[in-house]
Amino acid sequence: MRPAKSDCGTLGNRAAQHISFVHLDLLAWQSDYAPYLMGYQVIENYYNMSQRDPQENDNIGEWRGRFCDTPDSSDIEDLLFDTDIAELADLREAASSKKKRDVEYILKENTFAQVLQQNRCIETIDYLIFAKSCEPYCMKGDKWDAKKPLNADMSGLIARGNTEFRRTKSPFLRMRYFYQMLRLAHYAKDYAMVLKIWDEFLPKIERTQTIINYWALGHRAGALKALGRRSEAAYLFAVVFRYCPSKRKQAFESFDIKTDAEWLECLGFCKSPQERAALYAIRASYNNARALDDMYELYKLDPTNEHLDMLLIRETLRLEKVFLGHDFRRGRYDRATILKTLDYLARLRAFVGGVANQNRVKKPALWRTTEGYLALLAGDMRGSLATLYQAEKLTPPEDRLLLEQIENYTLAARIIGLQTSDILVDSVLTTLRTSNAYASDEDFERLLYEKLGVLYRQRGDNGTAFLCEYSLGELEKNPSLALLDDLITLSRKPNKTLFEKELTTRGDSMTIETDIWDLKGRYHLARFQFEAAANAFEKTDERRRVKRFSPFSDNLKDCVNCLRSDTVGLVNRLTFTRTMLSLEYDSKAALDKAAPYYYKLGLGYYNMTFFGNSSGLADAYRSGKSWENINQGKNVFTVRNNPFGNMEVIDCAIALSYFEKARQLWWNTDKEMSARAAFWAAKCQENLFYISAENRYRVGSRLAPDLPPQYRSYFDLLKNHYGDTKFFGQARTECKYFDFYVRR
Repeated sequence: MRPAKSDCGTLGNRAAQHISFVHLDLLAWQSDYAPYLMGYQVIENYYNMSQRDPQENDNIGEWRGRFCDTPDSSDIEDLLFDTDIAELADLREAASSKKKRDVEYILKENTFAQVLQQNRCIETIDYLIFAKSCEPYCMKGDKWDAKKPLNADMSGLIARGNTEFRRTKSPFLRMRYFYQMLRLAHYAKDYAMVLKIWDEFLPKIERTQTIINYWALGHRAGALKALGRRSEAAYLFAVVFRYCPSKRKQAFESFDIKTDAEWLECLGFCKSPQERAALYAIRASYNNARALDDMYELYKLDPTNEHLDMLLIRETLRLEKVFLGHDFRRGRYDRATILKTLDYLARLRAFVGGVANQNRVKKPALWRTTEGYLALLAGDMRGSLATLYQAEKLTPPEDRLLLEQIENYTLAARIIGLQTSDILVDSVLTTLRTSNAYASDEDFERLLYEKLGVLYRQRGDNGTAFLCEYSLGELEKNPSLALLDDLITLSRKPNKTLFEKELTTRGDSMTIETDIWDLKGRYHLARFQFEAAANAFEKTDERRRVKRFSPFSDNLKDCVNCLRSDTVGLVNRLTFTRTMLSLEYDSKAALDKAAPYYYKLGLGYYNMTFFGNSSGLADAYRSGKSWENINQGKNVFTVRNNPFGNMEVIDCAIALSYFEKARQLWWNTDKEMSARAAFWAAKCQENLFYISAENRYRVGSRLAPDLPPQYRSYFDLLKNHYGDTKFFGQARTECKYFDFYVRR
């Protein structure tokens, strides 16, 4: 069971949460194009980009296929990436030896090494040694930094690659030598050399099917880009993007067209409609791209192109962020942004509808479904439901994902179309409860409660509206008396609707009324209205009376987060308010014997403040950050993700008045207690300085605050008139601040 919307601390401010009903599983997630056309942030929970480097995977797979899938992939990986030149040289010697001998232990059980040795693949081992020699100069990161490339060394390796290339017979290995030479020239940033190697060696290679073709093409594209031939480079990056998954990420990030002239020139290099389609798909994927224009062109070139569906969903997601519930959701895009985007929404909706009508795409039902959702985002409720109904008829029963998507959009439309009628709300709520989609996706619930919150507020039902939009956990930091009264009225309503019952019922099937009375009691307690607070706390249940505090302890050091191990003197909120009322009554009756009552009242008033050990009596959330603004003349402070702020009880003036009364009455009868009362008065006075505009003290400073004279009169009083008491010596020992002030 989900927690009730009104339980303290649950759900929270729904306006701050993103809502989406687009079914991302409609995409072919096995396609490596998805992250690039959808955007990394959109699918971060659906597509794991932290898997092993796809370039390494493809390389391992190609080597394994070269040897008839005999070696284990893990052994190929170990030999390619975890061996050094000495170990490979030992393998070469073993493969060349006429007598059978074992290789070093690290490769002894390696199936790839065994195949190379048994088949005397000397050319292959020589290439692997050469590639290992090039590796330090062709890697970024720590290895690059540890051995900085020297052009002379790299030139020597290129010359060595030239020699090995000419000596090697295998087209497969010749292509790899060619690639290593290109790679060296690229990392040496000698881009002219890259093109020279390309022109000199590529014609001498018998073309073979290998991933190296595209890896090498990527280096040529990079060199062209660096030399200013940007359009041709962009075209080659698009080719690599289309055909080579292991280099797709690098090609996508390197593709760069800045002007219309460059774009037209780039299109001119394309040799087929499919290549032009790849260009349009890449350009459409960028943020702030003219995606709809590119989708038009992509559709004309290749209506069945898999990129179209991805771009369709990506653009729907973008518009959903702007338009979903824009007329009632709080915290959404401003009106200027909405108006500016309306034309794009209309154009996309028309294009999507036209594509669905022509029936040339792979999944026309998906396009019809999206047309229905775009109609909903545009505010056309009737058109949306009619189009979604049509899409459902077009969708084959076996296409479960698309049928679920249609249900998602239909439910969203019913929620957005709600009007304030108790009968209608209960009817829609009953329908939603029978939907598997509603039960499995909390976004429906968030949208429903935001919609109803606005409707009930317009109707004047502020309590109901509040419970739709927020939780009691957010209200308790700074309760509103009028809102609390509205909530109590709602909780006591005799004939609640189904929805009102849901709002006012806790997870344990009890109503929230007792929780509201607790908040009302704390509201009054924070304002030192003890009689009203006691009346409210009396209406709470035992669950709300479990927590206990120690507001009448008089430890010399403030310890706001200390937990007492004993139970002596611990009270709950109801007992505390009753005790404070009793102390006030007894102090008035005791006359000149009232010092103990005044002192205890002072402790109660002090310890329930921000500075005392029992601030939780009234304060739901004591935040250390309040120190930063405590001298701004306010007691409600901004707190993250809470629209009502956080109220702190910070005024120690009443506590000071009671300590002063106790001090005076004890002056002639008990000087030790009089000194103790003066000490507490000094603490109150210091706290009054902290909340004053004169406070420039930075919390955390090792220096004691420089108190102005008007805020240190009690420290002076203690120094001048209580220096002979035992308490004075105890206070100097236990409280460093006190010792500092009385020594000055």
